Amino acid sequence: MRTSSRYMFCTLSVFVCLAVSFYSYHIEFKHRKMRSQKLPIATDTITALDRRTFIISPYYEPRLGQSVRVIAIIHVSVKELYCIFHCSSNQNVFVRAEIDLHSDRFGFPYGTADLLCAEPSGCDYTYMSFSSTVSINTDQSLLFEVRNRPPQPISSNFTVCISTLFGNHNNVLQMIQSIEMYKILGASKITIYNTNCSQDVDKVLRHYIDEGILEVVPWPIDRHLQTTTEWHYYDGLNAEIGYFGQTAALNDCLYRNMYKSKFLLLNDIDEIILPVKDWDWSSLMENLQNKYPDTSVFLFDSHLFPIPVNISGFDMWSHVPGVNILTYRLRLPNQPNNFNSPKMIVNPRDVFQTSIHVATTHKQKSNISEEMAILFHCKTKNKYTIKDLVPDDRSMRYNLSLVPHVDKVIQRLFPQQ
Repeated sequence: MRTSSRYMFCTLSVFVCLAVSFYSYHIEFKHRKMRSQKLPIATDTITALDRRTFIISPYYEPRLGQSVRVIAIIHVSVKELYCIFHCSSNQNVFVRAEIDLHSDRFGFPYGTADLLCAEPSGCDYTYMSFSSTVSINTDQSLLFEVRNRPPQPISSNFTVCISTLFGNHNNVLQMIQSIEMYKILGASKITIYNTNCSQDVDKVLRHYIDEGILEVVPWPIDRHLQTTTEWHYYDGLNAEIGYFGQTAALNDCLYRNMYKSKFLLLNDIDEIILPVKDWDWSSLMENLQNKYPDTSVFLFDSHLFPIPVNISGFDMWSHVPGVNILTYRLRLPNQPNNFNSPKMIVNPRDVFQTSIHVATTHKQKSNISEEMAILFHCKTKNKYTIKDLVPDDRSMRYNLSLVPHVDKVIQRLFPQQ
């Protein structure tokens, strides 16, 4: 009887312990689930982790094993950061990030960085957050959805990445002309990073958003850091990051469109990669790929068109503010051995990082001769005179297609009274 009682008592004790453990686990699971559900999701393009670290977005990186690449802006003093993977099992797994501060920060104390974090095994996740220390308290974290997971089928041939609009940008006419030229040349999508612009430019942006060709990414860099239009730092300059964080925007655009577009064009709104022998980008890239089959980064030298000329017949939009690219037909000759500020067409799936004029790739880069294509850079610079320039009307071959398209948009948005 005693033996039987002891056996029953032990059995009951074990059962009670298991029940208590299960109940405790259930309560903790429920609490953790509730906590994870209450965590807000980051909605801003630029999110401050602290005063030294700003998160832009995490992207799945299948090219380096199973990992996540986080585009960020950090201070040079940052040496330790953690990715927190929020697993579907309600575990939070900390992984120390490998910090890769891009070399092209041009002397500024803040620059673009990649945070590389290996996926923890057995963790099914959708969101992650970040911390500067290993802490079990993640209740104050913001959740970031990991993009490109899984990679989607390519839906566009050419996407143009434009960074960034700032200084209450008001070059309305040139923006309309450039976007219409991009469409003629083969763009199926344009991504513009916008810090601030005028009401008239905003009207143009909304028109092209409604048309379906334009994505505008808010870029409030000036809310977080002191910025400047200077591209390099010098003593006495009151700025923390150069040119409104242009390289960070370009890298975000690279990964945002990596698995959506066959090719990306990385340039400014006052620049057009203009084929010379071919009519559009599709035929240009077909010829370039046949000529350079191992190339993933195609570099096009900038050709500056700095002053307009008076041409009758192209003054029908004088009521619209901005540069009329059809009146810029005089080019500053390039010096063969000079660095001529090239811009790029890239295969984004072969590129790991990009700066303004160069990209990091495991494949080849090729400089494209001006006999094949040029970077038409239409920007007023009054320090030049006609005697410094040579005639160049290669953009005029698109005149008959461009003018009616531009006129249609202007008549709709800015009709003359």
